[in-house]
Amino acid sequence: MRVMSWTRCRGLDWSHSLLCLTLLLWTRSMSGLADFSDYLSRIITSHSAHACDGQPLRLHCPRHSTISIQSAFYGSSEMQLCGVAPHPPHNHSCSAFTALQKLLSECQSHRDCQMPVNHLLFGKDPCPGTTKYLHVDYKCKPTEHKRHVVCEGETMVLRCKPPRALNIYAAVYGRRLGHTDTCPSHLTRPPPFECLNHEAVHLVSKSCYSKQKCAVPVSNQTFRDPCFPGTRKYLSVIYSCVPQSLLRVADPNIVSLTSSPSVGTEKDLEEPFPKGSRRPDNSGAMMSNSLLTYAYIKEHPEMAALLFTSSVCVGLLLTLLAVSVRVTCRARWVRDHRLAPKPGSPTVKYQEDDEDEDDTDEEEDDHEGTGRSLLSATERKAIYGWEEVTYVSEAAERAERIERREMIMQEIWMNAYLNGSSC
Repeated sequence: MRVMSWTRCRGLDWSHSLLCLTLLLWTRSMSGLADFSDYLSRIITSHSAHACDGQPLRLHCPRHSTISIQSAFYGSSEMQLCGVAPHPPHNHSCSAFTALQKLLSECQSHRDCQMPVNHLLFGKDPCPGTTKYLHVDYKCKPTEHKRHVVCEGETMVLRCKPPRALNIYAAVYGRRLGHTDTCPSHLTRPPPFECLNHEAVHLVSKSCYSKQKCAVPVSNQTFRDPCFPGTRKYLSVIYSCVPQSLLRVADPNIVSLTSSPSVGTEKDLEEPFPKGSRRPDNSGAMMSNSLLTYAYIKEHPEMAALLFTSSVCVGLLLTLLAVSVRVTCRARWVRDHRLAPKPGSPTVKYQEDDEDEDDTDEEEDDHEGTGRSLLSATERKAIYGWEEVTYVSEAAERAERIERREMIMQEIWMNAYLNGSSC
């Protein structure tokens, strides 16, 4: 569908293609966020799987996490998960005590595990002639986790800085083979075989799950002793600190556990932050989110690269848009500023001079008109009479010059006639 959408986008102009590409990247980013949410949900919550006789059982965890078996049951009970009533029809329950050990040996610390369900896999058939099933509870343990080991006779204290809470993935009480340096005993030698109690995870989870601090005494009175008498044992717990908000979203049943903590626990939680200290409210959440983001980047490197590239592209587009708007506005401002005459420029001075000259001419005309209007009628008559005298004198001079010219011409003709008659 994305290929078809991109094919449709190729026929548009560059602006529509850019918008279409942005929408595709945004869709891809939303899909990546959904995958990240699913990843967090899978590594925080508990999972269960069951399969009937003759069917395969498959356990799966996302990348950078492994399977941590919490409990396993193989047999028959009143739940009738396989949909077949037991025969004969009366209450009949049976189970194989080797189910947990078999699941631990086959699937523990693996990312994917698949095994057929058959009574031969667990040894002797606990319920011959009865339809049985295998039910497994497990968690997906992230590769980035914490491990705490406490020797027998001591008290294990687990804590997380608020607003984070404890999430227990595994707890084993006993002694592993070859771990001679862990809680050594100078009185007795360690046994030549492993003696482990994997059911300790239930007690530790009951005491510490979804809490910010818990204390568990490590002794045979708290956990069942899996070793020979005299063997010094220890409790090994694998846990992580996750944000309480995510834990509440993934498992709504923990609200009652975190909303009403015990008095001692609340007092212990307030001790690391005395009254008057500057306790950060969101630093723990920010740190947890950073760790989860780092885990998601390691889980989906291609998706992280795509998100980074798309964010850079969007930032460049916004920057280009802002720069273009700024350049356009600045060009308009400069153009308007250039067209507008500046004070003191020659153009302004010329316009001011023209305006001054026009004003002066208008004032002179007004003065002349006013002066003319102020002249009396006698003065106007005297002026007109003077003009008439001047005109008459000029006409007399002109007539006199014409008369003199005629006299000269007659004298010339007379002289010419006298000269001709004498000959």
